[in-house]
Order: sequence, then C-alpha cells, then structure tokens
Amino acid sequence: MLKTAKLSKPHFATLCFESVPIMQAMNAESTQHDEYALRTAQFFDSMGSDYENAFAHDACLNNFIKKVLTMFPPASSVLDVGCGTGTPVSKTVAAQGHKVTGIDIAPKMVELSRKAVPNATFEVADMLEYVPKQKMDVVLNILSLFVLSRKEMETMSKKWAEWLLPNGLLCICMFAAEDCNPTKDMYDEDGLCARGMPHMFMGQQDLLTMLTRQGWEKMLEDAGFKIVDTEVDLFEPPAGAKSDPEPHYFIIARRLS
Repeated sequence: MLKTAKLSKPHFATLCFESVPIMQAMNAESTQHDEYALRTAQFFDSMGSDYENAFAHDACLNNFIKKVLTMFPPASSVLDVGCGTGTPVSKTVAAQGHKVTGIDIAPKMVELSRKAVPNATFEVADMLEYVPKQKMDVVLNILSLFVLSRKEMETMSKKWAEWLLPNGLLCICMFAAEDCNPTKDMYDEDGLCARGMPHMFMGQQDLLTMLTRQGWEKMLEDAGFKIVDTEVDLFEPPAGAKSDPEPHYFIIARRLS
C-alpha cells in the first residue's frame, strides 16, 4: 500500500566541507571512494549526539519500525546498515529480543550505538566493503544511502541479496527522486534516477542522487527481491536541526528463494 503526503520544496544554501562540496564529491562516480568515505565519517563524527537529538524522534520512522517488527521471525538475526547512534532503530529492534549487528562508517556513531544498545554488536565498517559473519534474517538500511552513487546503490542491492537468507526481509528508508522536486535535466536518460537535487541537512547543503520509485522496483527485482509494501510519509525536522522536510520512502522487500 502506498501512502503519500504533501511534500515541501527543498531550500537552497551552500554546503562546504573543508572547502569541498562534500555530498557532490560523495556522489561522484569515481574511483576515489576511500577519500569521500573518510569525509563521510568525519562529517557524521562531527555531529555526534546532535544528530540523535534532531532525528531520533521521527514519528513516521518509529511507526515503520513497529510495522516491520511484526514481520520478523522470532529471535531474528538483524543487520542495521548505517546504524548511526543506534537510536531508535537498533535500540527498538534489540529490545524485542532480536540479535542486532550494526555497522557505521563513523567511529563516533558506533561509540554512541554501543552505549545506547549494550546488548547489540556494533563495528566501524564501510557498507560497500562489509561482509557479515553469517546470513541474516533481516537487513535494515535506514536513511543511510544518501552518500552513494547510482552505481553504488546497485552494488548494495546485490550485497543485500548476498547477506540475507532465502525469504529474508529487506527494510529500506530513503527518498524517491520524484518526491524531491527534480527538474527534467536532473534525470538520467532512462528516467529511473535523478542527480544533483539540493537538500538541506543539519545546516549544510546536500546534492542528492535518488532513484525513482520505478528505479527502486527495477533495481530490487534485478537483485532477486520482491517488494511487498511501500509507503511515503513526510518528516518535519525540528527548527533547530536546520534541515529540510524529509519525504521518507519506505520499502519492505523479500529475497526470493
């Protein structure tokens, strides 16, 4: 079922990180992944608990977590990719008796996760290079794909399939391109992805690369998934977060046997 919400247009400002447009660099399809992976870690390390204070009380995300928890097998093995501070996702899932492993590229975020969820396991890792020790019942990728190019998101879709057991559950929260008001010139030739869409995040200007809903459907089907549910809901960050409204696109998919 698809639920839509009225969406606001993103604001415009200037983002610089060490005098380099960080999200533009991170979205560049180049061989310099290690360089912008380091910039990503430094950026999120610099935010620390400020990120949790601004985003941990996201009602639409909390509702999504409650919804997908009803679909988890008992005592599931769960991988939280881009776990951030551990709150609310890993903390809520672990509290229901599931075995949670979380990874994040930012050491400060992993440190905060370990404090917030002591009954889970967390490690510093790049999602594009990570290899879990076992196949998982559930993989969560919640608001942690923004730094990836289209090619890297396609790589991640294959990794999700490799990480999951047959019939395993994939839960994603992202934005869909059409909800971010792209202009026609931002779309790829096939219309399945848009690039360079401005979005304000924690006082800094991001340039996002986003798949369309059709793009998500094709990518996941090509990787061996069946989408079982989607939903769109709008999160309005508090004024102090200095962030644009976030049109969350929630996807629940299963790995086909």
